Amino acid sequence: MKNDIKVGQEDSQAQSWASQMLSGFSVEQKIGQLIHVATWSNKNDEHTTYIKDLIQKYGVGGLIFFQGDPVSQARLTNEYQSSSETPLMISIDGEWGLGMRLDNAEPFPYQMTLGAIEDEKAIEEMGGIVARQMKRIGIHVNHAPVIDVNTNPDNPVINFRSFGQDKIKVAQKGTAYMKGMQSEGILAVAKHFPGHGDTASDSHKELPKLDKSRAELEETELYPFKKLFAAGLGAVMVAHLQIPQLEPDTKRASTLSRSIVQDLLKGDMGFEGLVFTDALDMKAVADHYAIGEVDVEAFKAGNDVLLFVQDVEATIQQFKVALADGSITEEQLDERCLKQLVAKYNMGLDQIEPIKLEGILEDINRDTRTINEQLYEASMTQVKHTEGLLNDESIGMLSLFANGDQAEQGALSHHTLLKGTLDQTGTPLFEQLVTKDLGIEKSISLRFDQIESKKEKVISELKEKQAVIVAIHNVKLKAPDNFGITAEMAQLVADLSNAVPVYLVFFGNAYAVSKLGSLNHVKSMLLAYQENEYTHRLAYEIVSNKKEAKGILPVSI
Repeated sequence: MKNDIKVGQEDSQAQSWASQMLSGFSVEQKIGQLIHVATWSNKNDEHTTYIKDLIQKYGVGGLIFFQGDPVSQARLTNEYQSSSETPLMISIDGEWGLGMRLDNAEPFPYQMTLGAIEDEKAIEEMGGIVARQMKRIGIHVNHAPVIDVNTNPDNPVINFRSFGQDKIKVAQKGTAYMKGMQSEGILAVAKHFPGHGDTASDSHKELPKLDKSRAELEETELYPFKKLFAAGLGAVMVAHLQIPQLEPDTKRASTLSRSIVQDLLKGDMGFEGLVFTDALDMKAVADHYAIGEVDVEAFKAGNDVLLFVQDVEATIQQFKVALADGSITEEQLDERCLKQLVAKYNMGLDQIEPIKLEGILEDINRDTRTINEQLYEASMTQVKHTEGLLNDESIGMLSLFANGDQAEQGALSHHTLLKGTLDQTGTPLFEQLVTKDLGIEKSISLRFDQIESKKEKVISELKEKQAVIVAIHNVKLKAPDNFGITAEMAQLVADLSNAVPVYLVFFGNAYAVSKLGSLNHVKSMLLAYQENEYTHRLAYEIVSNKKEAKGILPVSI
């Protein structure tokens, strides 16, 4: 695989290889090249046979992998590549690296966490490591970074996946992540064009409305895209959004809108890289069109790659109908197919070699811990700061567990399914370290559903202390249901802080902090954006004055 992805450059060798491949394709094979289907490396042999059949019978152009493990994915990639006449473009939706999807691969921080880091150099370095890990198991494309400017705190689908609410910082951090990946030969796909950060519904479930004018989009949403285009971005993913001021058909998502994809993205903004649809099985588009029809509509709009096609045979048949009635032409098909083949050559797919399976886990996890330590340390944010905790002789410790994500994983779709969440059984690491170091004899733990019955007793016991450290755990990643922060939790923190100085440590989404109410009553507030070993150790070191918090808030709270 080649290093350093370049976009918009004339390469006679790439054109020659692509043209030669195209010349041998039937119409069905040309259509197949545009189709990328979803696959998993943790399913049974029946699924593997099904994917091989799609490759051999229809000549699909690529695969997007979801859940599984790195070794199984590499093994299957070898099988799939060997069964395909034309090299397959392999992608993954790995916003925080392989660990977002695969077991036995350590994840990197969420983009909201990265948004708290002042220096982008470490983010670019992380991008390079992400790319090397992906290349090691045969991936060519990562559907990241998210460069949506998250201006709606209650956004149910972007939120913690964004670098924040400042368009300039989003662009800077997105550029760093993109450059890191593309310098190591992985095609970066910035998303979700023209911007999904100011929406109030989830496009996996329905068609969100973004009622903004072109001028308003230029002011905020389009800014990061322009900056990444100028920096050499290789690909874009188009969002499923209803944007009535650009597309009057209220059922036609932006993905299916020629005025948005062809005219705005490719025309006015001059983007020359690959244009991917967002997943075409999502309800925002799938509920409004027949199977196969939505894929043709996406092609007509100007998209180059049709992602997550549900029924390949039906899609090919619908394309043939459109070719026959003249609503699309074979010249358009050739142009789009050639563009993808050129991209494949530039990724090194003209010389596919089997992936070496030995040592994969060691290789992909080799550099992760060092960079993660740097990233998490740089992100820890002191929202409110008061010196003097260690001068207090008598310190209490209270752990509060929100109604969080432990039982939520099964309800998440394949697009947002997370893995490797913190095991909250037993005493969290932060509390173990703090109680031991500060000589706290007793640490109190309360779940959200225990607060009402035990509140008075807890306050009575803790108000005798000179100070109390309150740690908030198990916060939901997403905005619905107040991120799992209950009214009883907020009231307990307020009442306790009126009785004794409270040093608050919050492990979770920055937006969730506001659900605790005003911070005026707490003496100190440390924000750790995630729950893991890194943030627990760092929070302990900051609370005990061994380190300083260096992060800056990426959003208003």
